[in-house]
Amino acid sequence: MITRRELLSSSIAAAGIGAAAPSWLLRAVRAQEQAAADPKAATQPDSRILVVVLLAGGNDGLNTVVPYSDERYREARPTLRIEKDKVLRIDEHVGLHPSMKLLRERYEKGEVAVLQNVGYPKPNRSHFVSMDIWQTADPGGTPRTGWLGRYADGADAAGTSPALLVHLGSAVPLALRRDRAPILTMDNEDSLSLSPDRKYPADQSEQTLAFRKLCERVVPLGTTPVTYTDVVRETTASGLASADEVAACLKKAKNEAAYPKSLGNRLSLVAKLIAGGMKTRVYFTSLGGFDTHARQRDAHANLLQNFSEAVDAFYKDLAAMGRAKDVLLMSFSEFGRRTAENASGGTDHGAAGPVFVVGGAVKGGLFGSNPDFEHLVDGDVGHSIDFRSVYATLMKDWLGADPALTVPAEFTPLELVQTA
Repeated sequence: MITRRELLSSSIAAAGIGAAAPSWLLRAVRAQEQAAADPKAATQPDSRILVVVLLAGGNDGLNTVVPYSDERYREARPTLRIEKDKVLRIDEHVGLHPSMKLLRERYEKGEVAVLQNVGYPKPNRSHFVSMDIWQTADPGGTPRTGWLGRYADGADAAGTSPALLVHLGSAVPLALRRDRAPILTMDNEDSLSLSPDRKYPADQSEQTLAFRKLCERVVPLGTTPVTYTDVVRETTASGLASADEVAACLKKAKNEAAYPKSLGNRLSLVAKLIAGGMKTRVYFTSLGGFDTHARQRDAHANLLQNFSEAVDAFYKDLAAMGRAKDVLLMSFSEFGRRTAENASGGTDHGAAGPVFVVGGAVKGGLFGSNPDFEHLVDGDVGHSIDFRSVYATLMKDWLGADPALTVPAEFTPLELVQTA
């Protein structure tokens, strides 16, 4: 006999969530009641997709978008500076790190927007605090939902579409946390497998069938569940349906491009889900290792090369399936690094840093002012673009949502997206 505790634990595992169940289960009931009262509240997803890539650890922006013509940059980094003859020049002032050749080629084609010095006022140099600020879009508070989670709750008022957001990785990021539904998360193609036709031992296969039977819907679709157990079963059934959708999409899709490892593994999976017809609007993944306090030169070069090559392969894949203009990719990091290098051949926690927005529908070019070394903020380059304006742009001009779901009204969109 399966107890309520076992059922709840199984439900959490099957839905791919890490949050405590009772809170979102109760919110799911309220959301379904609201949706029943206003069936027009939810919007149907269209063909536009956003992919968000976190460069985790604090990417060194000054050695990514390099102010090679400024002597103060060169003086601050006697061993770490990127020499003028190595920089992949964008204009007479700045250029990309030499490891980012493929991203530079896409920039030359007008497919990359380089946003300089993106951040927020009074920057926090704690990984955890600054990451929470970027992921909630709230420097002053402690909201329980993320900026993308609030978008999803606005688009899926009933909380019945966990696959609206998909996370590729382990722990679900705060940016995706919803108030009305769990999050679909996976680390590889087998992460969400819960099917009796896989090569499980006989007893495990029988348990899988029994669990699926147990979680079948017991109330008509659109009817509010009555008991706590009904809510668990209803929510788990939705998670299982999403997992089945993922499996079906992956089964009929394949990659047309060769990807590097690391970030490439996850972007290749995103490409297959898109090719397979997944109805996901937002994918979120990450590339770690950017906390380069020591021996930065080679480590940072390798990370930037992996990012550049993975993004290039991803868009080659999208082009092969005719979807390159339907997908926008944005990268961000919780902060940049300090202007001056340290004694260990690395850089410490800083403030603002670059954001890349990539895709066939991007208005390519350089955005934001060049680093201002005369007016540093506690020794670091200050921000010239508030990250919340970037979010407002992606909401309004790409996902077709009200930016107010994500950020306050004073943060107006940038001109990053082609209108035709």
